[in-house]
Amino acid sequence: MELVGIVGDNRWWSYNRLLLTYMQQHFGDEVDLDLLEVMNVPLFNADRQQAQHELLREYTEEIEAADGLIIAAPAVNRGVSAALKSLLEWLSFEVHPLDRKPVMIASVSATTLDLLTVQNELRDMLGAPGVNAALMGNDDFLLSQPEQAFDPQGNLIDPQAIAQLELNFAHFKRFAEINNALNIPREVTFNPGTFTVTTPGNSGDLPMTVTLSEHRIEKVEINTTQAIADSQDIVFTEIPRKIIDGQTLNVDAISGATETSNGVVEGVAEAVKMAGANPEYLRTRRRK
Repeated sequence: MELVGIVGDNRWWSYNRLLLTYMQQHFGDEVDLDLLEVMNVPLFNADRQQAQHELLREYTEEIEAADGLIIAAPAVNRGVSAALKSLLEWLSFEVHPLDRKPVMIASVSATTLDLLTVQNELRDMLGAPGVNAALMGNDDFLLSQPEQAFDPQGNLIDPQAIAQLELNFAHFKRFAEINNALNIPREVTFNPGTFTVTTPGNSGDLPMTVTLSEHRIEKVEINTTQAIADSQDIVFTEIPRKIIDGQTLNVDAISGATETSNGVVEGVAEAVKMAGANPEYLRTRRRK
């Protein structure tokens, strides 16, 4: 199993990094665990494209390829660190590698209160629309008073903590296996043809034609001649491109044109139903 660990701390030495390093070694016979750092990630900026940052592209590709993710989240002022928040913003902006990705939280902090606070905040962030990570029930690993739990070589020495970590990690592996099996895209079969539907837009209904082959959405064409707004609106090119490239209805709306974006998606969904298939399978298909 291939896993990725995120060190959610921008300090060179921390107990959270120590925990992930220990897990690398302790579970090395079971999984490959590669660690990603937040310290070199640029602060989130919605005006900059994610593709401009080579490090973010690398992180996105590695997370997408992984079977699961472990986040070691330190408590900074009893909350998630700004560096980790920034990374999660990037990973839910233009691309969505955390979408239904199995995630385990492994936090180390001085007090139990700090741990519970950062755990709850991080869970809210990971479950938010646009992130939509897959979280276990109550199997996060939380370790307080770490100065008593590790030896000078960075090994856990508390037998109870080791046993709890092994139990939680076994649960996470099983959870990831089941979750990923459920996420294997279901093959959708269409009755081939070209279907005419209408989609609501900011300036009124627009006619659409959707061409489907047996297993693919081949073409989405929108007649913009009746549109009052600019007929070159990016919605009419970008949303169909995302649908066709990903073969999914799970696409983000264009900022400032949410109604028209959702209308295009619903128009394709209606065509899928006309072709004898269930569009809900395409709504839950992971983005590429």
